[in-house]
Amino acid sequence: MRKYRLIAPVNGRLRRLNRRQRKKLHVGEFQDCLFEVRGSLVSDIDDGDALLDAFIAWIESCDLYFAGYVGRGRIDGMVLTSVGSPTEAQRQSVVRWFKERPEVAEVEAGEFRDAFYGYE
Repeated sequence: MRKYRLIAPVNGRLRRLNRRQRKKLHVGEFQDCLFEVRGSLVSDIDDGDALLDAFIAWIESCDLYFAGYVGRGRIDGMVLTSVGSPTEAQRQSVVRWFKERPEVAEVEAGEFRDAFYGYE
């Protein structure tokens, strides 16, 4: 069995890969992206569980997924989709949802980054 290195292929190598290989390596037209969400909660919040439950219910209704942490005064996580990448409109709606909540002091969303090769 062949093992593939988990290093993002450079453009020259990308041209040599066929469609099946690009799909398997999640590159080219099969690249999946995500974005980070970071923020802080107001100091007088007792528990972030209610906020987290409401956020998960909302984000699942938008066909998105959240992997991260909400509580102890901060929000820190990543938002992604099951297939493909979130759109800019979805990114803005996540930020808008948090800004409308009284429990959230500030929030910001990071740039889109590759879900498989975006972290070093």
